[in-house]
Amino acid sequence: MKPIAILLAVLLISGCANPLNRVTYDRYWKQGGEAERAGQLGVAEQAFYRALVNVDTGNLDPLLKSQALYNLGRVKRRVGKYTEAEDLLRQSLVLHKKLLSPEDLDTDRCRIELSVALAAQEKWGDGSRYLEEVLPHASRFSGSEREFMHEVFKNFSIELRKAGQEERARLFEQQDSKS
Repeated sequence: MKPIAILLAVLLISGCANPLNRVTYDRYWKQGGEAERAGQLGVAEQAFYRALVNVDTGNLDPLLKSQALYNLGRVKRRVGKYTEAEDLLRQSLVLHKKLLSPEDLDTDRCRIELSVALAAQEKWGDGSRYLEEVLPHASRFSGSEREFMHEVFKNFSIELRKAGQEERARLFEQQDSKS
């Protein structure tokens, strides 16, 4: 009877979130952010990867996983690893939509990053579908995020027009003029 009780206790404990992994996640998240701001994208990529590993290993909150996927995907996009970024950002977006509101600002941030990763792979049409979901909420962005979004809208407008998608191009052009 005693071995079964020990086995059950181990199973219960292994299913719980590990506070040590949360502390480690927070440390790597902070290191990644500092490295990214300092322009050390390789260091940021490694730190955000380690944060993601700690989320999985520690069975931490799914929202933390979504944020870890987003951070790693964003940095991978910035270093030119577009396919990896696309995969990570798609996973993050699925979790964001499930855990937050589809209209949440973080969900829109993820959509914008995913659209840019797709555009970098010449998948302008696919990227524009995600970007269209941001249009109703675009006015909520400010500062550097708004400037980045303005640039994204402008580039999508230009490329969609080149591809003969005039109506879609106008959507982003009109939104861009409102910014």
